[in-house]
Amino acid sequence: MATAITLVGLGVRTVLLEAAPGPRWKPGESLPPSINPILTRLGLNAAVRRAALPSYGVSSRWGSPELIERDFLFGVGGVGWRIDRLAFESELANAARQTGVEWHWGTRVADCVRVGSHGWALHASTAGGLRRWTARVVVDASGRAARVARLLGARRLRYDRLLGSLSYLPSPPAQTLPAQTVSARSLPAADPGSATVVEAVPGGWWYSLGLPSRQLVVAFLTDADLLAETLRRPWRFAELPLAYAPTTSERLRATGCPQPWPAPRIRPAYVGRLGSVAGPDWLAVGEAAVCFDPLSSYGVEAALGAGFYAGAAISEQLGGRPDALSGYAELIDHTFAQYLIACHDRYATERRWPDSTFWRRRHRLGAMALP
Repeated sequence: MATAITLVGLGVRTVLLEAAPGPRWKPGESLPPSINPILTRLGLNAAVRRAALPSYGVSSRWGSPELIERDFLFGVGGVGWRIDRLAFESELANAARQTGVEWHWGTRVADCVRVGSHGWALHASTAGGLRRWTARVVVDASGRAARVARLLGARRLRYDRLLGSLSYLPSPPAQTLPAQTVSARSLPAADPGSATVVEAVPGGWWYSLGLPSRQLVVAFLTDADLLAETLRRPWRFAELPLAYAPTTSERLRATGCPQPWPAPRIRPAYVGRLGSVAGPDWLAVGEAAVCFDPLSSYGVEAALGAGFYAGAAISEQLGGRPDALSGYAELIDHTFAQYLIACHDRYATERRWPDSTFWRRRHRLGAMALP
């Protein structure tokens, strides 16, 4: 969506083929303050506010049992955001269509083949049957599946086995304060779910956040081969690994939700990338290009930023600059390499469980790609 919005703004006719019949739920509801400049650049400030509530900070137990709080309220980037992801997807789709993107729901690409020396033919299944489109440049924005890039021969690399077991529970109501007493510092107390909570435990780490939908999202992140059966089936409080996560434990107790809780959603969360994120007249954006560990809360921000730069690169290539797409690829490669170092450094600070398989793996994260 970011790529399409950018391209239309640069005067390039853009068609977006979306396999789903409409906006759909995706995990990822926390946006850091650093996302605000790209939201402004893409003209999405109002759209995000309609789908979000402020996030005032991050509380973490990481590297020690002490709770560390990082306050967004007085930072230079402003507040972060906790989004209703389905509403967020809808708002961005509406924004893209309003800018002039030609949008097609329920359109699943079946193949992508070269037409002449510059250009592509795409065949896609629709409710009305098979349709054909032609394009000078193709953008793969199909998420971790990297559907088009893999059709073109690109290889997917994975750096770990991380996945998340996510549960969405009713959250307790926010405290109502008299209007005359509300201040910047009283807001987090009035809405205790407004901060992201991250807590490391021997076999992984917990994440939780209160959402605009009056739900509490709670996720346990670990490797696929380490996820206990108790976290794959409907959760029961007494069976969860919460001994080192008192804040997450308190949040779960406060929901008052009858047990067992609804069956969790199991979703991939591994770090990965395409071997090549661009080629002759094509490129990949978002998680089709690179995937980030959710610890960074960087996925949506990176996708929007990459989308903007991808749109600019495509416009430059169409304007006669032949190395524009390779320049985009170099930018993504450099950004991802820096991210791997930062991610390793973040995990390296947690040394309380040296015999844990999960943490031993994290301490060598980025050393090699998995098959």
